[in-house]
Amino acid sequence: MALRYAVANGNWSNTATWDGGTLPTSSDDVFANGFTVTINGTFTVLTIRTTSNAASPTILAGGGFTFANGGDLTCTASNGIINRDVASVYALTFDLPSGNSATLRASVSTIGITTNARSILIQNTGTFNMVGNYDLNTSTLAGRATITVNASTVINIVGNITCSQITIHVNHTLLISSGTPTITITGNVSGGSTNSLTTGCGIFSSVAVTINITGNINTNAAASILLNAGGTLNVTGNTTGGNAYPAIYNIVSPATIDLLGISTSGTGSNAVLGISTTFVKIRGNVVNTDTYAAIFAGRIVIDDNVTSWRFKDSTNTITRTLYTAGVPLGNPATNNVRFGTTYGASGELTGTLIVPSPSNVLQGVGTDATVGTLLMTPADFWNYAIASGFDPNSIGDRLQNVSTVATTGGQIASYNI
Repeated sequence: MALRYAVANGNWSNTATWDGGTLPTSSDDVFANGFTVTINGTFTVLTIRTTSNAASPTILAGGGFTFANGGDLTCTASNGIINRDVASVYALTFDLPSGNSATLRASVSTIGITTNARSILIQNTGTFNMVGNYDLNTSTLAGRATITVNASTVINIVGNITCSQITIHVNHTLLISSGTPTITITGNVSGGSTNSLTTGCGIFSSVAVTINITGNINTNAAASILLNAGGTLNVTGNTTGGNAYPAIYNIVSPATIDLLGISTSGTGSNAVLGISTTFVKIRGNVVNTDTYAAIFAGRIVIDDNVTSWRFKDSTNTITRTLYTAGVPLGNPATNNVRFGTTYGASGELTGTLIVPSPSNVLQGVGTDATVGTLLMTPADFWNYAIASGFDPNSIGDRLQNVSTVATTGGQIASYNI
């Protein structure tokens, strides 16, 4: 491992930007050293830093790194970005115009004690891809964030968004401050351990954001996702409330929340809690833990015909479950139930099996819960033949043209030569 640092503002790919006139390698910790370095290619290092370093007095705190026209940076250390802990100064900035994209492959855990200190800024309208896990660690002052979004941009994150904060301060891992971004996350989201609703959130949005999550929403104490200005939230995964506050909280403006997965209230709060203009679409099972409603919102619909909702009775000891019509409850198939018979938990099923009556089934042959009573006699056959004697192509119709000894003899006797 080596310490490398910038000696001028410039592109990463320019050797004149770096001490010693060579590019940093995958085994290096890289310092901005008070300069701005533009990431303009594909590079791999251990970390990028805006701090000073006691082992090298020539390295100064300050500066930063930026994506301005594309690029792909990988930081392989467990904490890939080390910020100098100065208010509103970012170690890494995404600043690409629309039509451009850049990728960061690094896990980041923001640690520090300075108010409003942050690690990553996303601005402008390009597409920003991030691969790694992002966390906000213990902090003793407010206003901190690991990722700050200030633009109407597209952000794709593959990794977990967590908050490890254990003190009550207004800090969030992913802070969405302005613009109308669309954010897609493939990973889990969780809030911090602070016993306060609006502090230590995994995601906090002050704008009408669109967030698509494929992963689980797990809550410790603080809300995992707090929508402070409404928007759209789509979750494909399980959502679980916490011991004091909900997993998802919509606090001010109308929001649409679509849940595909199991939604479970926590031991002390809901899975989803929203004001009256919150619209929740349920496409999975719902479980009320104890007597807390898993979904508490102004508008709720069930968009999946295999959904159930589990409640507790007033004694909190007996489970009651409501089912939609399509939930398999061990009922027989409709083609195994007598035609016209309605059955099911709410009479939603109708039998289609047609069973002949005993009078139409041969005597002794089983039918329904009894046996047939039909007994055929010679007279039945004779009477049927008579009744159908003149039906076209019946036996009687054919017998009319059959020759007998008498009719043949009569024909011969009447023949004159």
